[in-house]
Amino acid sequence: MRRTRKVLSEQKGNLTKEQQVKRQTEQELVRTDNKYFLKPPEWLTNDIAKAEYKRLVKAMKNMDMLGDLDANNLACYCNAFASYLKVTAELELTGFVTADGEPHPLISVQMKYAKEMRDFARLCGLSIDSRLKFAAVKLDDISENIDSEFGNI
Repeated sequence: MRRTRKVLSEQKGNLTKEQQVKRQTEQELVRTDNKYFLKPPEWLTNDIAKAEYKRLVKAMKNMDMLGDLDANNLACYCNAFASYLKVTAELELTGFVTADGEPHPLISVQMKYAKEMRDFARLCGLSIDSRLKFAAVKLDDISENIDSEFGNI
């Protein structure tokens, strides 16, 4: 089974200049538009999920990371987020323990939504780790632009 491909900035091995150029070109070729991405998908019907989608798109606008092909992953994150909030509110009303002293069954549902949120957050760049990786790429680009413009002054 093949390993998951990483973006050029996450490559740990020593790549030749030719390999770096090839990987950079590959990354640019798969970049997508973000016209569809800017609006929540129509199938996202929960108002809380829609509001979260709009909030995240606005917050990530300057990152220039996500495109149309990422819209469904972000929407799935927002669905899980809305469902997590709903289950949490229900648990607040009913309590975390049943009448017979057992943990409430909704706790396992809440944990499943939390895991789903983490998984989709990682895919969409919502985790601090993924944002720091993106920042490293941007910083390298800025440094490269400064070097090419001003040289070794």
